[in-house]
Amino acid sequence: MPAPDRNLIDRFLRERDEAAFTELVRRYGPVVWGACRRALANTQDAEDAFQATFLVLLRRAAKLDRDTPLGPWLYRVAALTARNVVRANRRRAAVNGPMEHEPLAPADPNAERLDLDAALLALSERERAAVVLCHLQGFTRREAAERLGCPEGTLSARLNRALSRLRACLGTGWSAALAGAAVALPAGFARATVRSATVYSTSALAAPGLSPAVAQLADGVLRMFWMKKMMGAAAVLVLLAGAGVLTFGTAGRTSNAARATEPLAAPAPPPASAEDQEAAKRIDRLIANLEKQRMLLGVTLENLKAEKMKLEEANAALELGKDIEVFVSDKESSHPLVVREVVNGRAAEVTCRDLDSLTAYLRRAHADPQGPKGLRIIAYKDHAAEELREVFTACAVSGFAKASFGQVGRPSFMMSTKSVVEMANKSYGVSETRLAPRAKLEQKPDEIDLRQYAAPKKQP
Repeated sequence: MPAPDRNLIDRFLRERDEAAFTELVRRYGPVVWGACRRALANTQDAEDAFQATFLVLLRRAAKLDRDTPLGPWLYRVAALTARNVVRANRRRAAVNGPMEHEPLAPADPNAERLDLDAALLALSERERAAVVLCHLQGFTRREAAERLGCPEGTLSARLNRALSRLRACLGTGWSAALAGAAVALPAGFARATVRSATVYSTSALAAPGLSPAVAQLADGVLRMFWMKKMMGAAAVLVLLAGAGVLTFGTAGRTSNAARATEPLAAPAPPPASAEDQEAAKRIDRLIANLEKQRMLLGVTLENLKAEKMKLEEANAALELGKDIEVFVSDKESSHPLVVREVVNGRAAEVTCRDLDSLTAYLRRAHADPQGPKGLRIIAYKDHAAEELREVFTACAVSGFAKASFGQVGRPSFMMSTKSVVEMANKSYGVSETRLAPRAKLEQKPDEIDLRQYAAPKKQP
């Protein structure tokens, strides 16, 4: 039985299981590639949009409902990402002139007049999911209903409504457009996407192998999600404010409302006076002013949060300086080895699951063309000496001749593994985000000679 999508995502995020992510690309690559290729005539643009779509999946995976079918969600992200590329190309062409694009030959001579993706995005989310599952992914109506968690009859009704709207929008070519919506991936393209996803999820650093254009596209789509969430929250606040004022305005008229429910023989309430009408207008103006102030305060609050984060990152980068810090946690921890350094003016971190990945990372850092960096090593005070010796050896074979070594005490209260790592790493003031107050070193850091650990042990 095929592994569920959620299990594949968890395996990749937790264990960096590239085979799991390769399976995800195999399952949904044709749907995503079709959406990107229809919107973008230039192959490189389509490839960037394709890879960015799967990077957005990695960043949004924790917020996705486990019961949400992945195919319809990925299709929508791919269509939005491709639209962002089209808009960016138009803006660039307006400044620099048109660019040469390779033509995309449509399989159907009428395909140029069909905008399948615009028609699909115009459908409701439920109707679009039914079309994607049944016509783009090839599931039967029964299988699609199981994935959506609804009766087969409900799925059929949604699908019939969706197809009627597509027929009205696209004309006689709607069936052929749907039949060719999923496009086979080029050879080797899935492997490149998995490699980019591995780099993107392993490190917050600017590592080779990940195109800046792909990273910018992914960030742009994530900002769209964030803006949509903020606009929804603002709408809820406005509705709540309006409901509160409405309650306030009607509280004094409860007796009139009660009289209005009496038999018809009872006298009708008197009409509103000019004073009441003017008071109502003043309340309306007050509501409008409050709504504007609420929006302004929300924007100001977000700006202040962003500035605070920038200051914290700048302070962390200043304290870390040109050093690289390695924090050694327990082997069974989810963060056994955490490396922090300053990249592009910001303190960033990467988690190494084993000594081999730590050695590979430190070798690249030691060979940095911008100059050698100092090395700091931090561990718990009661850490096993043999495990520390293995870490020292990994640092030595990476090219570092010396390092400063300090120890911190374990927290005396229960907290998550990640929080423990973050607090201990604050020993040198290193921070990628806002963390808890830093733990204190048990003693002044000592400088150790790593060269002695690089030499092989003598046989007795």
